[in-house]
Amino acid sequence: MMDALDSPSHPDEQSESGEAVAHRLLEGISSHAIFMLDADGNIISWPAPAVALYGHDAEAVIDRTVRLLFADDEDGSEPNPLPEEFFEEPKTDVVEFEHWHRRADESVFWGTLTLSPLWNETFHGYAAVSQDTTTTKEYERMLERQNDRLKEFTDILAHDLRNPLNIIEGNMTLYEDTGDEKHLKTINETIKRMGRLVEDLLRVARQGNVITDPEPTDIGDVIETAWQSLNADAGVTLRYETIPSVSSEPDRLCELFENLFQNAVDHGGGDVTVRVGPLDTGFFIEDDGPGISDEHKGDVFNHGFTTSDDGHGYGLSVVRTIVNAHGWDIIATDARSGGARFEVTGIDFLG
Repeated sequence: MMDALDSPSHPDEQSESGEAVAHRLLEGISSHAIFMLDADGNIISWPAPAVALYGHDAEAVIDRTVRLLFADDEDGSEPNPLPEEFFEEPKTDVVEFEHWHRRADESVFWGTLTLSPLWNETFHGYAAVSQDTTTTKEYERMLERQNDRLKEFTDILAHDLRNPLNIIEGNMTLYEDTGDEKHLKTINETIKRMGRLVEDLLRVARQGNVITDPEPTDIGDVIETAWQSLNADAGVTLRYETIPSVSSEPDRLCELFENLFQNAVDHGGGDVTVRVGPLDTGFFIEDDGPGISDEHKGDVFNHGFTTSDDGHGYGLSVVRTIVNAHGWDIIATDARSGGARFEVTGIDFLG
């Protein structure tokens, strides 16, 4: 007697063919675009996930080279990540290419393309698997920036603490030789300066951790909080143009604006006007103060750099550290008014 579980529910029901199952699998995978290439590298199948990833319909890509998917002019990348001679001879091993890819709407993403040769006694072409790995790429970049900042941090720490330690050592020797208590006063002042320096460096280090749990953030609210904490003179003015919400760590973003606002006031005086507004992939903060000289534009974000006699040079360093922790970029340039302008870019706005 046949068990009920073994019997078909309908006498005429038949198993799907292997080709139908394969087609259904390719259409059903949403995290990867899986398509086929012939031996010359031309696209011969283009399922729905590939349409979703690239935005091209099948008519736009079928029988065209797979190279059309790459963006050769992004981020200084070398053109043609697939060597010209790659398809001249059939391959036997799986090959993986990482490069910028371009969608039909001209947007780009960092993608991984894996080509697997198809053999069944004879060579039939390649199974191509494409995946958007932009998030992984951005995370790797953040880690690289964090490591760069860590090395810079340790170099500055060793350099900036060596000098006050020498002062303490020298004045201690002088005190032991002369008994003059003025040397003890110098030692005490130097110890206090070292304490302030260590606090500044720790502040930079704490802000540099890569942000792993961002949250939707209304930039307008953050700017209002940062501006109120400034306690600026009545003559200082803020002009704000609406910026879309971002994914960020709000407290660190608030400190970013606090430092940039304070920098504008410190250099622009009690009647400075500060403007904040949107860019295509970010925002700007600028003022109508004296601006930044060309010789200093490349140095303003360095740890310890300052043009002020009483400054420690860590305000803009903290700004860059916070920006990099978010995976963004920042540059210093000139405002139309001649003042300083800072542009934060590389942001994916929400909504």
